[in-house]
This record gives sequence, C-alpha cells and structure tokens, in this order.
Amino acid sequence: KIVSEVITALESLKSDYKIDYKVEIVGSYAKDTWLSGEADIDIFLLFSPDLPQESLGYYGLTIAKKAVENLGGRWFERYATHPYIEAEVEGLTVDIVPAYAVETPDKIISPVDRTPFHTRYVKSRIDEEMKSQIRLLKKFMKGIGVYGAEIKVQGFSGYLAELLIIYYGSFIEVIKNASKWKPRKVFIDLERFYSERERKKLLKIMPGAMVVIDPVDKARNAASALSIQKMCEFVAASKAFFKSPNVEFFFPPKPEIDQSRLENLLKSRETDILAIVTIVPKLAEDIIWGQIYKSLDGLETLFKKYNFKVLSKGAWLSKNNDLVMLYEFETAKLPITEKHLGPPVGSENENDFIFKYVNSPNTIAGPFIEGSRWIVFRKRKCTTASEVVKVYYEEARLGKHIYESFNMKMQILQNQDILKLTSIDGFKEFLHSWLVKKPFWLKK
Repeated sequence: KIVSEVITALESLKSDYKIDYKVEIVGSYAKDTWLSGEADIDIFLLFSPDLPQESLGYYGLTIAKKAVENLGGRWFERYATHPYIEAEVEGLTVDIVPAYAVETPDKIISPVDRTPFHTRYVKSRIDEEMKSQIRLLKKFMKGIGVYGAEIKVQGFSGYLAELLIIYYGSFIEVIKNASKWKPRKVFIDLERFYSERERKKLLKIMPGAMVVIDPVDKARNAASALSIQKMCEFVAASKAFFKSPNVEFFFPPKPEIDQSRLENLLKSRETDILAIVTIVPKLAEDIIWGQIYKSLDGLETLFKKYNFKVLSKGAWLSKNNDLVMLYEFETAKLPITEKHLGPPVGSENENDFIFKYVNSPNTIAGPFIEGSRWIVFRKRKCTTASEVVKVYYEEARLGKHIYESFNMKMQILQNQDILKLTSIDGFKEFLHSWLVKKPFWLKK
C-alpha cells in the first residue's frame, strides 16, 4: 500500500514540473526475491535520454523530495554513481533514483540505467519455485558473510545470485557446482553470446574472481565486484554444506562473548595488537570503505618499511562513524639496533656510505665488511609500531578523508587497552570474530 502511495505521489507531480517521466519499481522487491525483513524497495524515475545530466539530478531529486513531503515522510539525499533520495514513509524505507529511460542497455548513460533491464530480465526467467531457490541462496550467502557487492563486502550481488539460480536451476545445484569452482576458471554465459575461444580470452581480461556475462549487456561481467577471497569462502562453505547440511549456514549462531573471553584471546596469542581509532565523516559507504581499505594497505606498507611484521589487519566502522583499524604484529617493539646493508666493496657508492656512517651519532657498530658488502649497525628510527603511526603516518598511502581524520584526532590503543572500545555497540562482536578468524561453519 505504501509503495503504491509513493508511486502515485511521484506520478502526480508530472504536470507541476511540466516534464514527462516513467515511474518503475526495480530490484529484489519488484522481482519478489527479497529476503524476509530486508526488502530493498527501489523506485526509478526514468527520464528521456535527451535531458541533460544536470537537469536529471535537479528534476529527479526535486520531484522525489516533494512527493515524500506530500506524504508526510522524511527524505535524505544520498550518493552512489549520482545522487538519489532515501525516503522514510510510514516506517518504510524507499530509495528513489533518477535515471534515463534508454531503449537498450548498450545506450546507457549512467550505470543505474541498466538496472530496469536487470529487473525485467530476471522476472522473465523465473517462476515461483525459482524465487524460493533464490531466497535460499541469498540467505546462505548472507549467513556465511559473502552477500553484497558493495566495496565493504566485495561479495555476490543479489542480481548475481539470481543469475546463478537461473543458470544452475536450484540452490543445491549451485552449491554442488560451486564446490568445484576455482578462481578465474569459471565462465557463465546464460545467453551464449560467446564462443569457446572467446570465453578463454575473456577469462583473462575481464575483472573479477569469475566471469558471469550480464545477459542484458554482453560487455559486462556481472561478477566483476566479487573478490577472490569471497569466492573462495563461498566455495569452501559450499563444500562443507554439501558434505553436512545444517540450518546454521542460514542462521549463524551468535557466540556468547564476555570480557574475560576477549582478554584470554588477546593474552594467549603472545603477539601485539594495535588499534588506531579515529572518527571519519559521513560519506557514501562505497566511498568511505574504498578509502579504509586503501589506508589499511598503506599503513601495512609503512609498518613493513620500518621492519614490523604484520600478521593480520582489519577495520570496523560504527554507526556513528567511529573507525577502528586493527593490526596484529609478531611484536610491536623492536630493539634500538638495526642491521643496515650497505653497498658492495669497491662500488661507486662505497665512499658515500662510509662518510655517512663512520662518525655518525646514529651508528652503533661499524661500518664493517661482511662478505663482500659494507654493513652498519645503526639506531632504528622507530622502536615501536605505535611510534611509526604517530610520527610517520603522513608517509603512508592513505585515503583522503582518513588522512584528514588522523590529522584531527587519532587514538592508539594496544593489546588489553583495546577492550576499552567494547563499550561501542557492535565492536565486541567484530573483535571476537577478527581474533578467532575461523568460520563458524568449519568443523571436523
């Protein structure tokens, strides 16, 4: 009922703004493949391709806002490939997205223009039984943590799950076949656009852990966002489920986590764990997580530069945008002395090396010859991993907004002190999962 009211409100504004557009429901709600309690209601405002892009944004957002206000709802401007409106009407969340009503997918102007074609294709290929099979697969993927094509997850999109059911026919057939998948070896072409020779070539050049040719756009890989790790997690979980089916794959058990359990997990490892804490601005999820992953890698490279061996890393973001970046080291404290390799004896850089270190206050021993090279024992620039972050974070390859957040506020916690963060809603569960690492479904 509410969805119908939103559609009516949107259509009623055509005369007010003297512009024509089509209102169309797309996504899992339109296809009836959504998971219980998680319906994504996406309503597209489809305008003529002749409309300039700046006008598309203006009319699309203005009409969406006005329609929501007329229904007594609230709206929030969001941004993906271009701005859209997230509306709350009588407790229901609806995304209203402006796009172009292109005739064919090869004429799209923005990526979202392809979405209505996806919806129409899936609806034309599935029946009621297949809808149930799609829900089963989505629930399985969600349960094992591989559902979602957003940058944070890098897993299977809802559309990709639907295509897999259309291709294999049922949930159990997907699981059976996925058990044999190998990264960069899977090629699925529902509409048989390509020859065997072309498939082999495309497997090498198309991005993604596997290739699933988009049936509405043969130049696009519908699995391009899928990472090798998430594909492999799905493969391993599929093997486990096929061997021993269990409802826990769909409804993961929630472990009991208390402070003493976390204390023991931290203490028993005999490693050092560092938490870098800051607050990041509210941004589109894909933008902020892209920057978080870039920064995680950038700081790991920085730690390696200063000879700290990173065993594991991860990041968590709270609802209030508290960012926690975790690093586990073999040790977060190194001796003041480090061995530095110099040039070979007789090389052109020999004199520069000797001149630099022979009377340097940073030289602890040497220079001396070991084998055919000059060697010096010198004072290390940083003896702790926390010092590396505090003093040299500007050297790291960081996301723009992460760098700015570090400049404004940065807190560094180590080992047991990290447990102070468990007062933030959701962090305790993340920390437990990050420390344990073993998937809940992995059993003997």
